[in-house]
This record gives sequence, C-alpha cells and structure tokens, in this order.
Amino acid sequence: MIYDFAVIGGDMRQVYLANYLKNQRYQVITYATKKEGSECKEGKSFENVIREAKCIIGPVVFSKNGEITGSSINKKMSVETLLQEMKKEQILFGGCINEEIRHECEQKEIKAFDFMKMDDVAIYNAIATAEGAIMEAIKMQPINLHKSRCLVLGYGRCAKVLAAKLKARSLAKSFGLEVMDFTELKRRICQYDHIFNTVPKQILKEDILRKISKESCIIDIASYPGGTNHQMAEKLGICAKLCPSLPGIYSPKSSGIMLAKKVLEISGEIKHGIEK
Repeated sequence: MIYDFAVIGGDMRQVYLANYLKNQRYQVITYATKKEGSECKEGKSFENVIREAKCIIGPVVFSKNGEITGSSINKKMSVETLLQEMKKEQILFGGCINEEIRHECEQKEIKAFDFMKMDDVAIYNAIATAEGAIMEAIKMQPINLHKSRCLVLGYGRCAKVLAAKLKARSLAKSFGLEVMDFTELKRRICQYDHIFNTVPKQILKEDILRKISKESCIIDIASYPGGTNHQMAEKLGICAKLCPSLPGIYSPKSSGIMLAKKVLEISGEIKHGIEK
C-alpha cells in the first residue's frame, strides 16, 4: 500500500482533514472531495484509491442509497465497491455508518469506526451543529433572536447544547428552560418565533403546521429526511429549512482537524496494540 490515508467524499471537513494529515507528513490521497483548498493528490479511480491506502476515511454522513456521499456527481462511490476492494488489514472511518456496512466489515475482519459513536466527537459535533442552527435562524428571520420565543423539539445531545446556547444569548429575565410535553405541541406551537427540530421522526405534520404562525420559521437539524413535512410547510407558506451537515458549512476547519486528530489517535492505538 502506497498511502497512509485515503480521504473520500464528504464536504469541506474532508478537505481540512486531509490537509491536516498531509501536513503531519502522512501520505494522503483523496477521491471525490471538494477541490477548493485541497493540498492532496486526487486519485484517478475509486477502486485504486481504496486498494492503495491503509486507512479509508469517509464522510460524517457516510452513505445514502448505497452510495458514499461525495462532492461530485460524476464520481460514483458505491458501498458495494468499497467493501469488495477493502481487505482485512485496512481500517475504515466514517460517521453514521449503517448496521449493514458495519456487519459486512465484521465479516471481512475490517476494523470500522463510527465518528458519531465516539462521545467526544459527537459532543463536538453537537456544539458545531447548534452554532450552525443559530446562524441559519438569524439568516431566515428579520428579527433578533434576543427576546424572541424559541422552541427546541427533542432533548438529545444536539438539542441540549442548542437550548443552552439559545438561553445564553438572551439577556431578558429568565427562570431557566421551560419544558413542554409533545401532547401540548399543537396547542402551544403558535407562540414561537423560531422552531428548532432535532427529532429524527416526522412530528411537524400537517395538523401541527397549520397552527404555526406564518411569521415563524422552522430550522430542521434532524437526520435526513428530518422531522418536518416540508412539502406541506411550503404549501402553507411557512418558512421551513432542512439543515443537514451544519458543521461542514459553518465550521469545516475546526471539525475536520478534530476528526483528523481522532483518526490519528485511534490508528496509533491499533498500531501499538492498545486499541480500546
């Protein structure tokens, strides 16, 4: 194998990740990453790139409909081809790797690591996602977030960080975070200016959307396809936006370097026989 790392697909996070590894004097090749800002050699074929690297680093949202997510529609990267070409001495990294791919890797004795199952990475990603969601909200509405009524749906990792950041932005008198049960949603959702959804299940259906003020906006940061009936929201004249991969839009350098450091940490542990 010629290269230490092959970085494939993804958004600008992959570019900064690859550049960081190259600047640490590793041999790095890329495929179907964004060309803007890339300092690494681009492979001529997907198959050769996979065969020639010890470690394959895929995007944070690893695949969709059997294809590894990439920046070029002209460069197809099927999961099937990846698994056919990889050998058991290789290592695979990516985010949100589905169970079928993980199972196939186990069968071939390929070590596969999911970024989103690593607590420190997931927390960092939640922070970047929350900051990106706030940026989207500011762009979407002609009002300040300060003193506006914000609703965060869900209370997972991203929701907790987002709620804390929204609260911290407000200088108005506050008695903490108010909690609402989903059964109250239809009755009370008309009160809010900004609605942030983090629940990866469609909860903002037609009956609830009809209760939302036309002056409100929905920022949906749940995993694709989100938790909003976007077609109905458009029909009703409600401003709603699905916002995937916000860290790749608003903080790609910070996120990419953090992922690169995690890759080096884990690959170093494997090399020295101290894998956790």
